Parts: sequence; structure tokens; C-alpha cells
Amino acid sequence: MSARKKMISDKTKTTLEFPAIIEALGDFSQTAPGRMRAMALAPFLDFQSAQKALNETDDAVQRLLQYGDLPLMGINDIRPFVRRASAGAILDLAEFLRIASFLRAVERVLDAVEGDGHAREALLIHEMAGRLTPLPGFRRRLEQSIRDEEDLYDEASPELASIRRRLRDAQASVRRALDKVLVTHKEALQEGIITMRSGRYVVPVRSDRRAAVRGIVHDSSSTGSTLFIEPMAVVELNNKIRELELLERREIEKILQELSGIVENQADALIDDTEILAELDHRMAKAKLALDQEASRPLLNEQGVILLKKARHPLIARDRVVPIDFELGKTFNTLVITGPNTGGKTVSLKTCGLLTLMAMSGLFIPASDGSSISFFKQIEVDIGDEQSIFQNLSTFSSHMKEIIRITNTAGPGMLVLLDELGAGTDPSEGAALAIAILDHLKSSGCHTVATTHYRELKGYAMNEPGVENACCEFDTKTLQPTYKLLIGVPGVSNAFVISGRLGLSPEIIDRARSLISEEGQRFEELVSAIEESHREAREIEEKIARLEDEAVEANERLAMTREKLEKEHDKVLESAREEAALLLEAAREEIDQLLLRTKGQSVDHRVASEARGRLSQISKKYQMRKKTPDIPEGPLTAETLVLGKKYRSRSLSIDGVVRALPDAKGQVVLEAGSFRVTVPLSDLTLVRASGKKKADKKTSVTQASSLRSDIVMRAGAELMLLGKRADEALNLLDQFIDDALLAGLSPVRIVHGKGTGALRKATHESLSRDRRVETFRLGGEGEGGDGVTVVTLKL
Repeated sequence: MSARKKMISDKTKTTLEFPAIIEALGDFSQTAPGRMRAMALAPFLDFQSAQKALNETDDAVQRLLQYGDLPLMGINDIRPFVRRASAGAILDLAEFLRIASFLRAVERVLDAVEGDGHAREALLIHEMAGRLTPLPGFRRRLEQSIRDEEDLYDEASPELASIRRRLRDAQASVRRALDKVLVTHKEALQEGIITMRSGRYVVPVRSDRRAAVRGIVHDSSSTGSTLFIEPMAVVELNNKIRELELLERREIEKILQELSGIVENQADALIDDTEILAELDHRMAKAKLALDQEASRPLLNEQGVILLKKARHPLIARDRVVPIDFELGKTFNTLVITGPNTGGKTVSLKTCGLLTLMAMSGLFIPASDGSSISFFKQIEVDIGDEQSIFQNLSTFSSHMKEIIRITNTAGPGMLVLLDELGAGTDPSEGAALAIAILDHLKSSGCHTVATTHYRELKGYAMNEPGVENACCEFDTKTLQPTYKLLIGVPGVSNAFVISGRLGLSPEIIDRARSLISEEGQRFEELVSAIEESHREAREIEEKIARLEDEAVEANERLAMTREKLEKEHDKVLESAREEAALLLEAAREEIDQLLLRTKGQSVDHRVASEARGRLSQISKKYQMRKKTPDIPEGPLTAETLVLGKKYRSRSLSIDGVVRALPDAKGQVVLEAGSFRVTVPLSDLTLVRASGKKKADKKTSVTQASSLRSDIVMRAGAELMLLGKRADEALNLLDQFIDDALLAGLSPVRIVHGKGTGALRKATHESLSRDRRVETFRLGGEGEGGDGVTVVTLKL
């Protein structure tokens, strides 16, 4: 700890308000040991340790975001008890209760990190928790032995249970004997009660009736009117009770000594568990502080580069703090910040220093992702003993005392933060002294940030290599600082503008202008123009950034709209498929019914067979299939085999689910129904998911829908039988009526011609027997006369 204090002094940490961060960290701790670790946190001695601590914080943040907090509430620091037991002391019941509570907490934490298997093992915090040593046997022994802080359970040992059983029997015997005394010597008693004196059972006897009750007097009332007498009948029983009570105390001491011996034997495990739980609590506290501050992990480097993006001072209310962009160590190692008082210079200075301390201590910083912090061997500050964020109360002498100390130890790897450098003395001497100090620090290899009012330092920063200007922006229209830090822009005093807007006479302001040298006035005008140009450039950048954000949002909305349309398209398509499936099922049932109607009638069986064959052909031709995911082609391997998927054994011609990966001989366990078989991996082929059970009905319905569509396309309202033989004509007629019914057509025309009338007769005979036909008649005038039959169907 002493070496760490030499690197970063307590004064530096206090000036930069690091203790307030530590206090906030401690508030997030759940255990006393964890809070002790938080309060002892300080910047690390080397880069690797700081980087390791940041890794641990990052890991804890991932734990917190993915799985929530660890169950660390109520954990006691049992190390003092363990050390006492190791020194041979016998612990008391209250201490054992705290140890039992601690052991329960160890088991809770282990349960919390072992729930999700491999996913949790990847986290450092879970690996650390896995090193906890649970003592479930000792925990159960404590829980079964200790009732509360005053007593043990009878079951703490068989001997204790036996003693207490005999003690209860003796106490019951005493009460029975005394109850007899209360009855037989009722007139001699002051009250009919049994009480105790000096640990022995007695009765209250009137002093004037002392002779009525033989026994030992143990006490008397304050007035002397009552004597508390132990009757001779219970003396031996009381003696027995005292003996049993002594045995009870010895047995309790023996049990406590035994339990204390277990604590001594398990001392290393208990101490290690305490340290592990304290570290777990500490890491989780760092994670909770990061989330509370909306902080991110900084990129730690050793090159002296500080690059802060939208950095916030963590101790200023979030609704008031103005984020700043800050840069140091990349193209310049010295930054000179100018601007009016209360403009945010000191806040910028402290933000840089405090965030550096936090990163070097393994804490996340309140800044945007991609921010960088350098690891420094030493950080020195001069912001004054009474300096606050909003006012400067330091004197020239106190400034110089600190600066002398800093310049005497200046060297590479040091970050120096100086507020109001050279203030408190003659401006010309103060400015010259400030330039000389900055030159010395720069040549010593320090990284320096200094705030000042001196105009000369603006010119020094503009002309000196490795030195850069910065200013805190001031809005001359509102006369208010914006608290935005502008890197590369020197600040202007704005004294004349502010005075004029506040009402100072223009004549006085003009007179003041005339007292400034022409060169100085031109310099201020140049600086003002630079600041204005920078402001305009920043406004353009912000506008571009807004447009880029709007474009990103528009693209995201477009992507969401596209996804929504695709989902709606899929939904409509699925609905159409389902509707088609229902139509197909209805059509298939109707076709089956139509074929059944011909059963038992004088219809050629070959006709029915041909109809079913035609139905099957059409179904196959027009069936609709849902797309199934592409399945990799090629032979199965141990890598492509998936447990739980269905595969077919070619040699056994059975389908089953793979329940175990291939063994050394390439054999796979295939579960088919209630039995399992072992088959070679090379014998398996993947069963493509067709949703057989669930889809059978839909598939058949879909096929029927396709069939119906085919029929509707080819069905017509007229059948031409001219030139056909009778048997051929009747086959065509039967199929024509089927198609017409499915297509919903009625009435229909059958053209058979006049001729000899044989074809018309055969047609009418078939129609008269057909249950699908409602009525039929010869064609009338304009319908073809006797050469046509008009048929009305039962739709």
C-alpha cells in the first residue's frame, strides 16, 4: 500500500474526488468484507494489474447483464471467529450461528453459478466462485445442534438428549412432591405456588407457621412475613436436578469444544471462502457502479494517450453535466485550456484526472465506447487546497509550493494537472512563469494539462510544437458558458462583449479597447474568428451526425417494414394453403362417395379402377408441397450427426431417433419405438422432415385441391358422344358427370345424335340409374332436338 501511495498520493486522490467514487462503490457492496475491499481500492502499481482488473470488471458486467446479481446478502465476516478457534478458544452459540449462515451463503453462490453449465463456466467470476469449498456436513451439524444464541437442541448429542430427558423427569418428580405439600399444608402457605430460589424448588410459607413445614429455608420476603422453604421431601430430588444440570453444562461445553475443533480443522477452507466471497462481492459492486454510471470499458494503453468521447464527470448530476471530448498524448503532450471563470475549465481538468484514476483502478468510466486512458506511473495535481468544482480560492503561494514539488519530481510517465497556472501575481510575470513551468514539464517528458487566463499562453500554445490550445465555449448571446471543451481553439476573454450586454456604457468600452495594443486587439479578433469558425464547423458536424442517425433509423424502419411484409406474405400463403387443403379434403371425400354410389350397380369395375387411377395420377401431378429446409447431401459423419433427429436404417428398413454418438467402432444407438438397436453410422440416412403425422391430412387435402383445380379447368357443360361406341360412350359419360359435379356445373348437355337411336337409348338407361342425376330430357327447339339430352345434376 505504501508504494501505491507514493505513486498516487492521497492528496491527489482527494483533490480529484476519488474517495467519493470509492464511497459509491462501497455502497454497492453486499458484504462487510466486500465493502472493506471497495474502501481499500486504489490505482494499481503496474499496467498488467490494471488491465487484469478491467477484465474482471468487464466479466462481472457480463454476469450482471446475463444472469443478474449473485446471492451475497447477509454474509458475515467469520474470519475473527475462525482465528479465535485456531488459537484454541471455544466459540459461543452466536458465533456458530454466523458460521452456519456463512456456509449456507457459500452453497447459494455455488448453486447460482452452476445452473447453466458451459455458458457460465466461460465467465471469470464463475470460475472464481467454483473455487469455493462448501462444507454441507458441518453446516447440517450446526443447524441440527444450535437452536438459537442461547441454547442447543437436545439432538446435539445422544448424551445431551439423555441428560435432558432425565432432568425433565426429575423436575416433574419435584413438582409432584411439591403439589402434595401445597395440598397437605395449605393453611401454612402464604400462596399456593411453587417457585425457585438459588436454583432450587421451594414453597412460600408464612413465618408464623414455620414449624408446620419441615425443610431448608433459602430466602425470605422483604417484610419477613414469608419464608421460602425447600421441603425435606424434595431435597434429594433438587440435589438430583443440580447434578443433572452440571452434567448438562459439561456436555454443552464438550459439544461447543468439538464444534470449535471442526472450525479449527477447516480454518483454511473457511478463510479462503471468505476471501473469495469478498472478491466476488467487490467485482459485482464494480459492475453495478458501471451500470449505475452508464459507464463503459476504457481502452488502456501505456503510450500516454488519453482520448475521451462524451466523457461525464461522475459526481455531477447527469441532467446537469455536459459531456466533453478530450484528447492528450497523440499529437501533443501539453494542453492549455483557456476561457472565463465558471466556464468548465476546472471540471474538464478534474474529469480527465478522475477518469484516469478510475481506469487505473480497474473501474469503467462514464464515457462513450472507444475512449482511451493511459496508465501513468504518477499523477500530480495543483488545484488548490480549497478548490471546488465551481470556485477558485487558492493563493499564489500555495500554488507555487505545489508546483515546486511537482517540477522537482517531473519525468516521463507522469500526468500533471495545473489549474490557473501563474495566477495570483503580476500578469506579465505570472504569464512568463507559467510558460517557463510548462516548458520544463514538457522537456521532462510529462503529459500536462493546464488552465489559465493569460493571453500569452494562447500564443505559446499556437507556436510551440507538442503544445495545443483548448477552450471552454462561452455563448455571448446568452452570456452563459456551454461547458463544451473545444480542442485546438484558444479561448477569448469576451470581457468587452459581456460588459456591453450587461449594460456598461459604450464610451467606456471603446476607451478600454483603445488601451489595448493594436497587436493584442488583432490577436483577440483572430482568436474570436477561429472560435466562431470552429463553432460553425461543429454545428455542421452535428448536423451531419443527425442526418446519419436519421438515415440509420430510416434503414432500420425499412428493414422492419420489409420483415413485417415478409411475415404477412408467409401468413397469407399459409392461410391459402390451409384453405386449399380443406377444399382438397372435401373434394376427396366427395369423390369417394361418388365412387361408392356405383357399388352394386351394373357398372364395369374396370371403370371404377380407371377413375381411381386417374384420381391418383392427377393428385400426384398437382400436389402442393411446402418447402423443407435444405439438408446437406453426402454421407453422414460423426460431425454432421445430430442427437435427437430421426434417421432410417437402410438394412433394417426402420426409422428411429439417434440417442448416442458413434462409439469407437462407428456404431450408433437408434431408438425406434420401445426398443433400441445398434447400427453402423454408414447404414443411416436422414429422414427428411415432412411433418408426416401432422401433415397427412393437409397433404391429402392439398392434393384434392389441386385435383379440383384440374377438373374445373377441363370440365365443360357439354359432352360430345357422336361416333362413339356404346361402352366407350358410357365410360366418358360417367367421368363427365363426375367432373361436372366437382366443377359445380348443372344443367349439362349430352350430344349423342339421332342416328338409329341406339346411343340415345344407352345414354338414357345409364342416366335413369345414376343417383347423381336429378332429371333429364331431350333437347327442345334450339337445343338440338332428339340428338341432345339435357341433364340436371344433384349439386
